Amino acid sequence: MSTLDSDDSRGFSRRDAMRTALGAFGLGALGPIDRLAAAVAPPAPVPTDNFLVVVELDGGNDSLNMLVPQGLPSYATQRPNLALPAQNTLALDSGAFATDRYRMHPSMPFLAQLYRDGELAVVQKVGYPQANGSHEQSKLVWATGQREGLLSAASGWIGRYADLEAPSTLGAVSIGRGRHHSFTGGASNPLNLGSMSRFRFEPDWASQPNHRRRLEIVREMLEVRGRSVTRDALQVGHALTDRMEAAVSDYVSIVSYRNRTLSRLLQDVARMVHASFETRIYYTGFGGFDTHAGQGGVSGAHAGLMQTLDEGIEDLVTDLKALGVWDQAVIVVMSEFGRRCFENGSGGTDHGEAGCVLVMGGNVRGGLHGPELTDSDLAADNLAYGLDFRAVYSNLLEGHLGMSDPSRVFGEAWEIGDTVDLLL
Repeated sequence: MSTLDSDDSRGFSRRDAMRTALGAFGLGALGPIDRLAAAVAPPAPVPTDNFLVVVELDGGNDSLNMLVPQGLPSYATQRPNLALPAQNTLALDSGAFATDRYRMHPSMPFLAQLYRDGELAVVQKVGYPQANGSHEQSKLVWATGQREGLLSAASGWIGRYADLEAPSTLGAVSIGRGRHHSFTGGASNPLNLGSMSRFRFEPDWASQPNHRRRLEIVREMLEVRGRSVTRDALQVGHALTDRMEAAVSDYVSIVSYRNRTLSRLLQDVARMVHASFETRIYYTGFGGFDTHAGQGGVSGAHAGLMQTLDEGIEDLVTDLKALGVWDQAVIVVMSEFGRRCFENGSGGTDHGEAGCVLVMGGNVRGGLHGPELTDSDLAADNLAYGLDFRAVYSNLLEGHLGMSDPSRVFGEAWEIGDTVDLLL
């Protein structure tokens, strides 16, 4: 009996052998070894070709300087140094959803135009009850979709969705976010991907000329081996590697993606869409939004983050439109909390509560959604939530991904902001 079949006296188990084999090319991305059997199950029939892309702004985005409430006096009063002057922001006063109460950060020209075109929805005052100012805990709330009885061991909402609606390995994919908590706890084993170009078997540099032939020999050996979780999971690894390599090599785009973190991650989304993967939810994002000091206004740290977001979204949207799948796409931009209404003494803003969520796509109902901001909202220390984030996700799961009963994912009832209608 081989090492792969049983533990030997030196303590090298088949679990260790699997980790060694998978780790060589990133297939540890498939998750816990005792759930790798799920990866070999054939994909369930795909009920819809629609897909969702979630972009996480890690650290707590200052949404008040992203969508600027120019019509409310307390905005400038609370932020004497950080408030953006109207003449330096981007107007949203044209198009079907024109508004003269809000303007957009000057580093976001593409998203401003997408709003004017009616393809961007801004959902205001999004949060959850009893807001938690800890990054870790607030991310956990968003990732699990739970507020009551919050435990780090709770399963993630995407993991639960994948079990119910997209149970293949590629049904939901995390790109560049590690083993994100929103993917944990399910049985379907959704894929955790660093980048598509790195999803491969690393060659043995001492025998690099023979790399391909050695892989062929391994595959031939696996073909004749009796079925087992180990053998089947390794075969899945080889098959996934082939699909990833083909997706990278076959991908052709009119877009020259920027050399920025978000653009590179979103290009992998476009590659997988181009390759007709069965993925229903893509999850990615980038960090730097914890702007306690030196936040800046028209220019500076936050302006740079807004530019990175705007350019990344522009690259992906342009690509998806060229691929003819813009009507099948919805992109959601969220952050674990907003910032406080007032600036601090260090030229920044501290952890707040509610913020705004951006939702865009060819079939998105553009304009402003959620409770309207008032001047008294901004005169307070924190922007209180008026719409539960799970109402946003539930609307998209049902209306865009075709899930008949999103309460199976978000079983916990929420208090206010019953529904939101984001789709045409």
